[in-house]
Amino acid sequence: MESAYFYNRKGHTAVAEGNLEKALDFFKQASRLDPDNISYLDSIIWSIDKLGKHDQALQYYEKLISLQPRNTDFRLRKIDCLKKIGLLNAALDAYNEAIDIDPYDSELYWKKADFLRDHENIEGALLSCSEAVRLNPENPVYRQGRAEILAEIERFEAALSDYDYLVVHNPTSPEIRYERVKILEKLGLVDRSLQDMETISRLRPNDQTWLQIVAEFFEETGRHEKALSYYSRLIELNPTKAEFYFFRANLQENLGRNKEALADFHKAIELDPDNKLYRNDSRLSPTE
Repeated sequence: MESAYFYNRKGHTAVAEGNLEKALDFFKQASRLDPDNISYLDSIIWSIDKLGKHDQALQYYEKLISLQPRNTDFRLRKIDCLKKIGLLNAALDAYNEAIDIDPYDSELYWKKADFLRDHENIEGALLSCSEAVRLNPENPVYRQGRAEILAEIERFEAALSDYDYLVVHNPTSPEIRYERVKILEKLGLVDRSLQDMETISRLRPNDQTWLQIVAEFFEETGRHEKALSYYSRLIELNPTKAEFYFFRANLQENLGRNKEALADFHKAIELDPDNKLYRNDSRLSPTE
C-alpha cells in the first residue's frame, strides 16, 4: 500500500500538469491515510477552490477547525467559502464565533463590519467598526471606515471627528482632506472646506487631477478668481490639453469676459478640432 506522502506528491505532479480533478483525488487519498495532516487538507481545499466547487470545501474547513479550534484564520477562510456559496447567515455566525475566540482582535471586528456594510446592515457595521476603532484607535483604515459609515447615515459631526483625527495623523494626504471637505460642506463649514482645498493645491502643486478638482470646487462655490487661477495653472502645466482651455473659457464667459473667453474657445478648438462639444459651446461670435 502506498503512503500518504506518495499520494501527496502525485497530487502536486497532477497540479503541475494542469489536471486539477486528478490532483484533488490524489490529495483526498493522502488525507484518508493521514486525516490530521493540515497540509493535505489545505491542498484539498485549494483544489476544490480552483475547480469552483466551493460547497464541497466546507467539510474540510470543519476538519481544519476541529484540529485547531482557536485558529481564527481557518475560520475566516471558512467564512469566505460560506460567502461564495451564499450562506450569509452562516457567515455572520462564523464571524461571531471567531470574535468569541479572540475578542481583542480588532481585525475580526473590522472584517465583520465590512461584511455587514456590504449587506446593508449599516447600524451593525457601525457597531462592529467602532469596536475595531476602540481596540486599535490609531488604525487609519478603521477610522476612515467608520467615518464613511457615519457619513452614510448622515451623522456628519461624528464623521468629522474621525476625519479630523485622520488629518492630524496624516496631514499630507489630499485624499483624506478631500473626504473631509465633503463632510464640511454638509455641515455648512465653508471656510474650513476652502482651507482644505487650498492645502490640497499646495500638497499637489503639479498634479493635474487634483488641481482640476480644486479649480472646479472653487468655481462651484463662487470663488471665480481663485478658480481662474487654478485653470491657468493647469494650462501652464499642460498647454496642449484642450479641455483646460474649454473650462476656463466657460468660466470667463460666465463672468462676462467675452474677449478672453473667445480666445480660450478658439484655442480649445485649435487643439481638438473634431470635438463637437467645443464648437457647440463656443457661443460667442468673432465680433464680440
